[in-house]
Amino acid sequence: MDQAAKRDYFEQLASAWDQLPRPEDWAERLRRFLQRALPPRTLRVLDVGCGTGVLVEGLLELCPPEARIVELDFAWNMLAINASLHRDPRVFRVCADARALPFPPGLFDAVLCFNALPHLGETSRALDSLLAMLAPGGALAVGHWMSSEELNAFHAGLDGPVSQDRLPAVDELAAWIGRAGLGVVCAEEEPGWYFLLATKASGGA
Repeated sequence: MDQAAKRDYFEQLASAWDQLPRPEDWAERLRRFLQRALPPRTLRVLDVGCGTGVLVEGLLELCPPEARIVELDFAWNMLAINASLHRDPRVFRVCADARALPFPPGLFDAVLCFNALPHLGETSRALDSLLAMLAPGGALAVGHWMSSEELNAFHAGLDGPVSQDRLPAVDELAAWIGRAGLGVVCAEEEPGWYFLLATKASGGA
């Protein structure tokens, strides 16, 4: 699907985004994701496909005071709402395609992709881009509050440009990331939960 059409879809959806249904225990699941995703002393975080900023408050709580958090999305309206909701000066916002990130390689201690991976376009290209952002010892975390089976069925039932967006099974994603040279720390999938954590070797491999 054309990414421009998908961008327009999310631009139009932004104002209603935070009113869409969420799991009853969504806050608990977010905290579980963040507590496991962040390496010790995380100072630079890239939140990919951030939307209106569901991770921001947890990141501000868990990261050191000197940390910097980059909220990245390809939809301006999502970022505008994000900025209106989260005014902390440690948070920065960038509008860009995740497949062509405007940062130098190795900049971030943590790259987070929560409820976003299927929407980034060509999965292998997007992942190549995200992995290049990791500093030695940095961590990539991918999470969803649905399993791949649940999420793919949900997307298939929608009209519009996200109907074909698919999340690979976590074992498939883990195998791809392992071949890319990262160490897969854990890969979990069950109804209502999807979590992968991988780390880049401290020597930069």
